[in-house]
Amino acid sequence: MHELIWLVPALPLLGVLINGLLGSRLSPRAISVVGCGVVGLAALAALGLFAELTALPPHTRVLRQVLYTWIASGNFRAEVALLVDPLSAVMLLVVTGVGFLIHVYSVGYMHGDRGYARYFTYLNLFTFSMLVLVLADNFLLLYVGWEGVGLCSYLLIGFWYERDSAANAGKKAFITTRIGDVGFAVGIFLVFATFGTVNIREVFDAAGRLPVGDAALTAITLLLFLGAVGKSAQLPLHVWLPDAMEGPTPVSALIHAATMVTAGVYLVARLSLLYALAPVSLAVVAAVGGITAVFAASIGLTQNDIKRVLAYSTLSQLGYMFAALGVGAWTAAIFHLMTHGFFKGLLFLGSGSVIHAVHEEQDMRKMGGLAKKIPHTYWTMLIGAVAIAGIPPLAGFFSKDEILGEAYKLGFLWVWAIGVVVAIMTAFYMFRLIGLTFWGESRVDTAVEPRIHESPRVMTVPLWLLAIPSIVLGLFLAWPGPPLGSLFGMEGPGLLAGWLEPVYEHGFELLGHHEAEFAIFGIDGVLILISVAVALGGMLAAWRLFGVEIGPLQRRGAPAQVNRASLNKWWFDDLNHLVFIVIGGRVAAFAWWFDAKVVDGIVNGIGAVTRRSGGGLARVQTGHVQNYALGIAVGLIVMAGSYLMIAGR
Repeated sequence: MHELIWLVPALPLLGVLINGLLGSRLSPRAISVVGCGVVGLAALAALGLFAELTALPPHTRVLRQVLYTWIASGNFRAEVALLVDPLSAVMLLVVTGVGFLIHVYSVGYMHGDRGYARYFTYLNLFTFSMLVLVLADNFLLLYVGWEGVGLCSYLLIGFWYERDSAANAGKKAFITTRIGDVGFAVGIFLVFATFGTVNIREVFDAAGRLPVGDAALTAITLLLFLGAVGKSAQLPLHVWLPDAMEGPTPVSALIHAATMVTAGVYLVARLSLLYALAPVSLAVVAAVGGITAVFAASIGLTQNDIKRVLAYSTLSQLGYMFAALGVGAWTAAIFHLMTHGFFKGLLFLGSGSVIHAVHEEQDMRKMGGLAKKIPHTYWTMLIGAVAIAGIPPLAGFFSKDEILGEAYKLGFLWVWAIGVVVAIMTAFYMFRLIGLTFWGESRVDTAVEPRIHESPRVMTVPLWLLAIPSIVLGLFLAWPGPPLGSLFGMEGPGLLAGWLEPVYEHGFELLGHHEAEFAIFGIDGVLILISVAVALGGMLAAWRLFGVEIGPLQRRGAPAQVNRASLNKWWFDDLNHLVFIVIGGRVAAFAWWFDAKVVDGIVNGIGAVTRRSGGGLARVQTGHVQNYALGIAVGLIVMAGSYLMIAGR
């Protein structure tokens, strides 16, 4: 099976070629069968690779396939080689599994769109690029996948390019992520300059011989993290992600749950050994993640667009993951990445079903009372909301609380405190979303209300299929480890922790710790109770304010200044406009004036003086012999006179 690793990315690429080249000749049914089928087959192939890995002893779970030599020059060699290990295997399952359900959902959501074939072409290309990124054996191939997902985000966010808002959002995403990608590219060049190779495993071997805190390693990891900040929309390069909601809702689900924004988390997790040798970089990762988590959650509290609430939720949850990576809780970060992929995909697709039901309305203040009218959407979104809020026994409880527990036990109390604050805000804004959308009296436009209907089965079935892992995945991956395993006398690491141990074992040794383990009693139990209590508190507050009626809640909201700041995204976009548009524009205008008037003036002035001087001398050259003879005579007289004067002295 390991000789067929190439099939996993090749199948979505086949879909790109078929729908991209022949889409205009195919029926919508054929387009959807191809677009969904290739990703479904890729998911089966990924499952086969996962099964093959499980049959191997833990420390030999590595499958590698070299397709061909890409670059060979002197001592430098770069291959198109694919690597499957425990980390990339779980990522393959998330990308192809969630991605397949999003493709199926798209069949109903995009039905009748004139860009149907183009949509599935882009969606398959997005999946292909992410799979290349995950499977890459070296930095150069990883960079190809990295730039591929960036290109696809531009194409899909701006899919409805006839709308200025969508076209501008696509450009904003592309340009903003390019800032991070510059750092990523420079980091790769520095990797080669330092280690003489771009093969990830060879870089790990060479880095192990360097001292902890080596300046080159610190520079490399910070530059690579800059790329992760851009791709995963962390502060200050987060501004593109909320505007990415201009694309079709399934695109938002794919970006937020299974592909682009998880790329940065995967990058840092994949290079954990380098970060273990660069403690300064780890601290930066934790700080950026923690600050982003609070910042984004505070904005999500007041947004009224249903998709923007989920967008800021993604920013916040990614901050959770980066904070976990920064404290060395790498397994916990991947655990949360996996569970988040399912319940965030569920929430985004659910929001698309809501928007579909109310005829493209996205303002939650114009919804309400939808629970009985679209029950499948309501119950699945409620499951997703409970999961992301971290309420047991749903998936988010296990992954979120593992991050909080790791941070506390490893001595990063500030990360734990941030996590607790974010937990209560997450529960509040998610149940504010549920309350405004589904509870209370209907506020839907009277012309639209009679036409409200549940989405077709091609859209609701993927919702339920995503709801199942949102319920049970956390328990499954944590079992038989703590906290639940200890109740049954089954001590030891959880299923996911044991699976990923060979990947992170050396890094844990460098950090001087292994990831902490929960116990159901003692301090661990107290931490769990605190986390669950604050989440329940956030849910209760949202229910009291938004569960019955929305009129009074607007008057009993947060203090006006705080509410205004949150609603205006803490004026971050205004700051960007001031710095880059106003001030930057004036600096650019001055630079243009200086270049045109001063620099060009000097150059053109010298040319003008030379030209005029030459013109004056040209007048002397009349072409008449008598004038030249007169000139010679005058010259001789002057020379003779000068000689006589000098000699007479």
